[in-house]
Amino acid sequence: MATDRRDTPPEALCLADLEPQDLIAPNFRVYELCRSEIADRLGIDNPLPDDATLRAAVYLTREVMQRLRGKFGRFSPNSVYRSQALEQVIRRRPEGWISTSPHTAGWACDLDIPGKSTLYLAQWAVEHLPEFDQVICECCDPRRGPNSGWVHIALRPPGLGVNRRETESLILDPGTRRWVRVPGLQDRLP
Repeated sequence: MATDRRDTPPEALCLADLEPQDLIAPNFRVYELCRSEIADRLGIDNPLPDDATLRAAVYLTREVMQRLRGKFGRFSPNSVYRSQALEQVIRRRPEGWISTSPHTAGWACDLDIPGKSTLYLAQWAVEHLPEFDQVICECCDPRRGPNSGWVHIALRPPGLGVNRRETESLILDPGTRRWVRVPGLQDRLP
């Protein structure tokens, strides 16, 4: 049976006390923090590794994902926590390579919301989230429709430094057919 942990401060949460169906925000459950279709498809184990990662992911969920849910309605994140093994596969790196992505510490999420433009979601996050470390409009290709790609949002938990409010975009260069990082939020190269 699911337990309601919505009012439990993140610093008081422990993996040993939680079940996958426990509520950690009004509209999100523990299992959504480490859910990954890629990991499931490839048989990669992706559980939250420790209490610090859990607490960072819960803080992100409450401060970022719940605000987006309140504005845009139901969605489930594409990715929050990602294990090193999953990162190696996603980034096509050899075993032993260590990712420094905030996903591996539980303080980043990737999301898209059907029917909402990826660029619009990124812009809304920048304008309405009181704090964020990064908002990245990733892999948006207007030729494939306004909902192509996803938005990456990172939020450092308390005690891990200052949130930088950095924005950038990962855009397909039609000439080279390669993804290019550019500052700011946009869906095409200037």
